[in-house]
Amino acid sequence: MRSALLSLAFALLPVSALAEEPTGTEARRAQLESLRAQVAGQLQLQAYDLLDELVFSWMEQPVFALDTPVVLADVSVPVGFGSGLQALIENHFAALVVKNPRTRVLLAHCPQCTSVVVHSGAKGTIISRGVDEPEALSTAGALSGSHHALFLDFEVEGAALVLRARITALEPALPIVYAKTLSTSTSSAALLRTADHLKSASEARQEYLDALRGRSLYLVPVRIGVRSYAPGNGGSIAVPPFLWLQVGAEAPLTQARAWTGSVSLGVSWMPQLHVGWMVQGRISRLLSGSVTSLTRPDLYGFVGGSVLSIHGLSALVFQDQVLDLEDVATQALGLEPQALFGAVQLGLELRLKNRIGASVFVESLPSMNNAPSLGRYVDLGLIQLHSLGVEVSFCF
Repeated sequence: MRSALLSLAFALLPVSALAEEPTGTEARRAQLESLRAQVAGQLQLQAYDLLDELVFSWMEQPVFALDTPVVLADVSVPVGFGSGLQALIENHFAALVVKNPRTRVLLAHCPQCTSVVVHSGAKGTIISRGVDEPEALSTAGALSGSHHALFLDFEVEGAALVLRARITALEPALPIVYAKTLSTSTSSAALLRTADHLKSASEARQEYLDALRGRSLYLVPVRIGVRSYAPGNGGSIAVPPFLWLQVGAEAPLTQARAWTGSVSLGVSWMPQLHVGWMVQGRISRLLSGSVTSLTRPDLYGFVGGSVLSIHGLSALVFQDQVLDLEDVATQALGLEPQALFGAVQLGLELRLKNRIGASVFVESLPSMNNAPSLGRYVDLGLIQLHSLGVEVSFCF
């Protein structure tokens, strides 16, 4: 009985081992595939950085003095990464060249340059790619207006990725007119740069540090603005422009500064005409992107509301009725006219590095729709635009 059980156990042991072997093999295969995907992702980012640095060097020192058509002859990648990585590199390089015309390089299409051509001569018949046989291309008239070919070779050397770029003239000797080698071990990636705004690593780092040092949660905007009011059709009082100085506080409503809110106090003074006070609140929305930019101006749209108090002769403009005897008597006694009203603003503001801004806006005074001395730039019935304004702001 005991020998029978042992025989059964030995008989079952190979079956268990064979049953576990495929499972272990599949786990190792999945682990290797995951590791390969991670390496491929890192390699792709490193290849993008090297291409960025190559194109940036062309922007700083162009290879050609004039815009020159160049055929992308060949892109080689490390063994094992196949056409997927090659396609990504080609797409990224093409986007860089198209978005940066300062390189003086124009990508040209030449199907015969990468296809197989046959060239027969006295010395024999040669079968090769078109870019390797410029004489055959020249004879066939298939240069497509380009006389230069670009070769991009990526190789892995130890822990570094190396890019060797060569531009050759499509002549029988294939002379090299430009050559440069870049390695991830000797170059640093320029962070925070995009394909259409390449910059050096030192410039990107400096902008990053400037942003960290100069970016605060709250800002104190100082605005200098001019409001021009439309003259009334039947009014006898000229409407002077109002110069305003505003100081307030502004805070972002989101981390990306896509929404901001501000409150401010303003004062306006014109000798012998008026003294004015204003309380204003605004809400702004970023229109030029989802987050504020460190290198480009930001465009905001804003809506706001104001309460204005005008003391002096200019206040006569903001009367909702024609002057009567009481108004005349008030002026004769030396008492200054007063006006208190509200306004609604709608405008656009362009800001540079969140420090300097310029804005234009239109304004509606709902309580002044029937004022005889105040006109309308736009009259839509319930909505009337009474004034236009421009502002320059400095944020501290």
